[in-house]
Amino acid sequence: MPEMYWFRTETPWMALAWLAAAVLWSIGGWLIATHAFSLAARERLILGIGLGLGLYLWFVNALGHWSTPGLAFSIPAVLVFGLGLFYAFRSARPFLDREDLRVWPYGLVWLGLAILFQRLAMGVAVFDEPKNLSIVSTMAAGDIPPHHYMNAEAGFAYHYGFQLLGASLVRLGGLQPWSAFDLSRAMVGAYLFILIALFARRYLDKLYAGWALAGLMAFATGVRYLLLIVPRQLMVWIDVLVEVRAPDVMAGFPVSQAIRQAYILQDGPPTPFYFGFLNGFGWPLVMNIHIGSSTYSFILFLLIWMLASRMQRRSSILVLSLLLALWALVWESSYGAFLMAGVIAAAYWIWKQKRGQDGWVGWMAAALLISLPLAILQGGTVTELARAAVLGSGGPAAITAEGSNQVAGFALRWPPAIFSKQFGSLEVFSPPELFVALLELGPIFFFTPWITWWSWSQFRQGDWMLGAAVLSAWAAFAIPIFFSFEIDRDVSRFTEYALWTWLLVLGLMLLGLSSMRLTALGLAAALGLAMMVFAGLVIARTELTALSQYVYTEEDVTRLDAKISGQVWDRLPEESLIYDPQGWRGTMLTGRLTRAITGNMSYNYTRSPEWEALHTSPSVGAFLESDFDHVYIDAEWWNILSETSRDAMSAPCIRTLAQQADPANGDFRRLVSLEDCQP
Repeated sequence: MPEMYWFRTETPWMALAWLAAAVLWSIGGWLIATHAFSLAARERLILGIGLGLGLYLWFVNALGHWSTPGLAFSIPAVLVFGLGLFYAFRSARPFLDREDLRVWPYGLVWLGLAILFQRLAMGVAVFDEPKNLSIVSTMAAGDIPPHHYMNAEAGFAYHYGFQLLGASLVRLGGLQPWSAFDLSRAMVGAYLFILIALFARRYLDKLYAGWALAGLMAFATGVRYLLLIVPRQLMVWIDVLVEVRAPDVMAGFPVSQAIRQAYILQDGPPTPFYFGFLNGFGWPLVMNIHIGSSTYSFILFLLIWMLASRMQRRSSILVLSLLLALWALVWESSYGAFLMAGVIAAAYWIWKQKRGQDGWVGWMAAALLISLPLAILQGGTVTELARAAVLGSGGPAAITAEGSNQVAGFALRWPPAIFSKQFGSLEVFSPPELFVALLELGPIFFFTPWITWWSWSQFRQGDWMLGAAVLSAWAAFAIPIFFSFEIDRDVSRFTEYALWTWLLVLGLMLLGLSSMRLTALGLAAALGLAMMVFAGLVIARTELTALSQYVYTEEDVTRLDAKISGQVWDRLPEESLIYDPQGWRGTMLTGRLTRAITGNMSYNYTRSPEWEALHTSPSVGAFLESDFDHVYIDAEWWNILSETSRDAMSAPCIRTLAQQADPANGDFRRLVSLEDCQP
């Protein structure tokens, strides 16, 4: 295991503070699940933990706008516990039921999966993106909502809700940013599969069905590999019309050649991924858990689904409103699709006067409407888009210059196309491109009419959430077909949400059929899902080889950086601006911001001329003129500097705050302060 992978300090006792907070919000969530909702005994504790975590993160964000970081990450746990007591004291039911603890086998499975996922996360850094680790660190140090991790002067239009969990592990638990991010993804990823299993039990009341659905969701993905067996003439046609755009090592390859290629992913497992088994709409869940945000978005989706129809009182609206608002802060695309579909479904339901028991559909509609202003005000992408729409500036999708056909980053896409991250726009009116798009989607798409018909019939019988979920999937699927986005790769998140929802519902449909009732349509659907699972199993095989290695995070971070972080994290003055020749690393290690770019773009940014000038010819005066008061120096940068620059960076006024070296290879890290220097 890498040295100082876990904690910034040599003692792990700080972790007890985070565990205490986790116990408080877990019990608070359990109380709320018990007294604000009518749940089965096997659901109350598990849903309560997820509910408590969601409320905790929302309160952290709310308090983080104005309070100190210590209070922002500790008080919310007390608030969730207090909210649980409020519901309990207003209820005639027993405070807590010991029968709820009989779900301990689920807890053991969760623990086992969390350990496995944590170990896998330690072996890869595929999704340890600079922005994630940087904002985990800066938010833990009090920058909530976070500024752009590469420009302290810009707000950040980013869905940072999930990263608040990692930030809590850094602030309260004493973890390093990378270990906090790894652990948060492992815990949440394991919880998702437990929640899927519990979700299936509600519909089917079969223990095996829950784990079967969880397995299906873990591995199902597209069937691009079928391109390996298509006729040669069709592949020639496809090569002319379809361009391989990603990953970078495959860009420009003809499709017929790319699908036969394997490549080692930078910071990934030691064995290669096979391009023919990947997917342009996202990874299968078994790999997607390393992303974090989309995984947690799906958890919120299922939590809201399972809680909405079990509301016991009007005050339950508050809980659902906060979970929905958090969803907007975690993954705004899925929230937006569900918000649109939910309002339409509720309006139709109320118009037809098909209210559920105690009128809970109307309550759910109220929760949806209440969540919207919260989403606009709380920070993140929705807030920045709203600011851009009102002020004409702010987010990456700001209203563009006069004459642009974009509105808040969106523009009409014509001709209509299904967008793939790896193939770009696949036009629906071009048969070869549509064929490739259908393989990317997988056989699930051919069963969407059946899924829709079944969901509609269940909706009419009273399952409002099922109908709203499938309607939201169709809305999410249609949006990227007809609209492009300023950062077009992001629109694939809508398609991913649609596919996951359809998979969830089709899995329920098939598992609910007995072998005697399995029709030809059901058999075809089962075969199609098996084909999708096969591709995911191939990817999982590569993923598992990460168990043989350990990494900190991206390749620029070493044990020397880990030691520096232990010495200086959150100990610099709050308004410090740090310069790092690498760009983002110093921000992650210290919790303080930098200014390496102009603007606030997240993708394809370039360093600013100011940053480049300082990188080439650093001096105390130049740094101070640019407002940098701390500089992070590494051996690679130091060795390429001129003697004049080295002399300038060795001025007597410069104080060394922390230094680590590796004599074996001549590597070193040094954090220096320019606060005592004069311009």
